[in-house]
Amino acid sequence: MLALIILCILLTWLLYATICIGMGALLLRGLRLRFSALDALWTGMAVITAILQLYHFLRPIDLVALYLLVALSVAGLIWNRRSLLHNEGEEKKSHSAEVLLCSTAAAIIAFRAAGPCFHYDTGLYGAQAVRWFVTFPLVPGLGNLLGQLGFNSSVFLWIAALDQGPWRDLAHHLFAGFLIAVLVTSIIPAALRIFRAESISPIDWFFTWLFVPAMIWGTTAKIVGTNTDLPTSVICLVAAATLFRGLGGGASIRETSASDTRSINLLVAMVLFSLAVTFKISSLVFALMGWMVAISKMWMVSRNSPSEKRRLMWAVVLSAVLVLPWIVRGVMLTGYPFFPSTAFSIPVDWRVPAFETQMQADFARSFARIPDLTYDYAHGWNWLGPWFRELLREREGFLIPLSFALAGGLAGIVRMMRGIRNSLPQWLWLLVPTLGGLIFWFLEAPAIRFGEPVLWTVGATLGTLAAVQFLDRPWRIRMALAALLLLTAWAAHPRLFWNSYLRPSVDVRTFLRLPVTNLTTRKSISGLQVNMPTETNQCWDAPLPCSPYFRETLHLRRPGRLEFGLASDASEALVRWK
Repeated sequence: MLALIILCILLTWLLYATICIGMGALLLRGLRLRFSALDALWTGMAVITAILQLYHFLRPIDLVALYLLVALSVAGLIWNRRSLLHNEGEEKKSHSAEVLLCSTAAAIIAFRAAGPCFHYDTGLYGAQAVRWFVTFPLVPGLGNLLGQLGFNSSVFLWIAALDQGPWRDLAHHLFAGFLIAVLVTSIIPAALRIFRAESISPIDWFFTWLFVPAMIWGTTAKIVGTNTDLPTSVICLVAAATLFRGLGGGASIRETSASDTRSINLLVAMVLFSLAVTFKISSLVFALMGWMVAISKMWMVSRNSPSEKRRLMWAVVLSAVLVLPWIVRGVMLTGYPFFPSTAFSIPVDWRVPAFETQMQADFARSFARIPDLTYDYAHGWNWLGPWFRELLREREGFLIPLSFALAGGLAGIVRMMRGIRNSLPQWLWLLVPTLGGLIFWFLEAPAIRFGEPVLWTVGATLGTLAAVQFLDRPWRIRMALAALLLLTAWAAHPRLFWNSYLRPSVDVRTFLRLPVTNLTTRKSISGLQVNMPTETNQCWDAPLPCSPYFRETLHLRRPGRLEFGLASDASEALVRWK
């Protein structure tokens, strides 16, 4: 039965990939750009996100939305069938080893995705967000019911769209694993090209270094649930890799980047950085600065080319189509465009009280610094020592990318000592957004799960510089790849690998739904009945409305009509998270 479940997940992922490719091809063909299937897939994800955001203003995420996406995708596949086949035919034929290894990696990820859900935030608010999205159009003031429901993430829209038909109430097994599996299809071919020394390009090294986080993420319990951190990390890394390629990192070490591929890479990078912001606001600074690097490069190459100027305009338009509805969604959920920040608040009747919003921000900052249920670490620097000691235990998230970055720093010093400082590659401009992202991460929410995309972008970029400088012979390359495999095994904590990574899925014999919690009912002053979990602070997929934290002033904006939204009066009481 487990093998059948894995097969169902793999076939569903293949269907999702096809839909995304069709959607992306429909757009990119209209821009008269040459593109690969992966370009179309990642662009299609952004297009689908934009459509879902707009659709949800009018209707719940339902089968009609899914039929609409499938119809548009089919149109894109039919319109582009020749160009897709032609472009793929021009690529070097896939080696059987690539197909075998990619299929094996996807099967391992699907195996882990079939396991039970232990993801804490799924029970706290993620499953509830999905339930709201499939039940109603976007509900104003949802953050008044539970502050975390105000966290504006398009990941929940994706899971709601997948939570249809035969996958109803089972979509928590699908989304994060799908993204990681697609990322792996770029990593494994790149690593094999390096192993064979076949026209090695810097982007191949960049993807190869990402083998470590991709394999760790793809085999952890975090991929089961409504996790927003992993999808954001994957999109950020793919955006960074695409920008890396657009800055000249996609050519062979002995060649220059082809101008006809530069535009598509820069455009896709801008779109993906915009998509990352809609996935999680913690990526805002890194994504914004990456977007600015991409548009600056695109502007420089478009000054003497009308066609490039049109592509630049469309890149900006596509980014706006993603980000502007996301901002409006934030206002609808909480009254703030960037909740839990109180900046640019809108005076609407469903606005979450400013005091509670600030408390939500303080708790998130405190918990990111020291994971304790308190506000004590939101301000000051008394958290720094314990945080740093914990950081030094993070093998995959910190120590390994740090070692790659140090190797790259050494390579840069060697180049300068040899008097070739003027020949530093253009793709090192990718370090600019990572610097901004690291500063923002450290000051605002320095949990490793929020910083991984930035840390790994630094590690992969500088690791690539080290590889270009030092790994110039086949035996050195193969030693580096062997070391990478050993580092991945070390990052997986070998003594805990079986129980932590594999054991939870071994005993699976059916499609597992989310846990069920015992509930009680409390009535607010207005008479609104709210379900509350009795044993934990997790509602999971309980009937609406549900919140583990009761607010007496909570009320409906229109009596008897949940879909018209919720509001609450200001309170000076701290939420007790225990």
